[in-house]
Amino acid sequence: MHWSLALPFVLLYASALLMFAFWGEPQPRLIHTVAGWIHRVAGVCLIVFPPLAIIRGRADWRMHVENMREGWIWHREDIRWLILFPKAAADSRIALPEQGKFNAAEKLNFMMVSATYPLYIATGLLIWSQSVAFFPWLAHVIVAVMGMPLIGGHIFMATINPSTRIGLSGMFTGMVDREWAKHHYRSWYRRHFEGHAPAAHTLGFESLLQRPAMIRCDTCNEMHTFPSWEHLLQRVFQVEPLFCPKCESEIGIVSAEADPEVAEAILHHLATGGANLPFREGPASAA
Repeated sequence: MHWSLALPFVLLYASALLMFAFWGEPQPRLIHTVAGWIHRVAGVCLIVFPPLAIIRGRADWRMHVENMREGWIWHREDIRWLILFPKAAADSRIALPEQGKFNAAEKLNFMMVSATYPLYIATGLLIWSQSVAFFPWLAHVIVAVMGMPLIGGHIFMATINPSTRIGLSGMFTGMVDREWAKHHYRSWYRRHFEGHAPAAHTLGFESLLQRPAMIRCDTCNEMHTFPSWEHLLQRVFQVEPLFCPKCESEIGIVSAEADPEVAEAILHHLATGGANLPFREGPASAA
């Protein structure tokens, strides 16, 4: 269902930008004409593909209904998330409120697509028929321009932003990493998967990981504190670079893989009261 909307939308926006860029192209206006036909074909795909996807996955109709309900219902935590998100993007110390199956930005994008989908189709068909072209064309362009920031932001978060592009594989496989889902969609994860976690949760590791974490920059020897080891490990395993605020050098990490020896060393460091000192797994390691 997602691809049945995403692919036509990308083609429609790309072809529309080409048509505007080559609006004044001299005859025979080859590029403008080709972009126009791509736009028409993508428009037909936008009309046909989503119903076909629903028919093909008709056994999952309850999920489609639940997704639509979830996408339109807002809670107080969604508003807080939307307010804090720009600050959190610039400062990793800011913790965002727990989110359900969709975060607030995804809900905005879902609402925009749901509301504009029939408008795109109706105005597009009227323009194509050329019976009444100007006002439908104007409405078509206005709706497209209004939706551009949300669609652009959605594509950026899915393909470029380091902390969220990890979920891109879920668009191909239908599956995402458990820990990534737990971090980004904590409320949804708790409802569906809490109570099914490995027995290691009962060993007291969670309380250790809530202790403050300190790392030392190998370049300037400055020591920096994170709110918790859980927070620091989330940064590491999502492969987000750590930069020293003082000298702006990248701080080396012991490993970005789930090495059991490193995990045991970290837990031993915390269990023996080492939370007041920066952890060093080896003489050349900084975190």
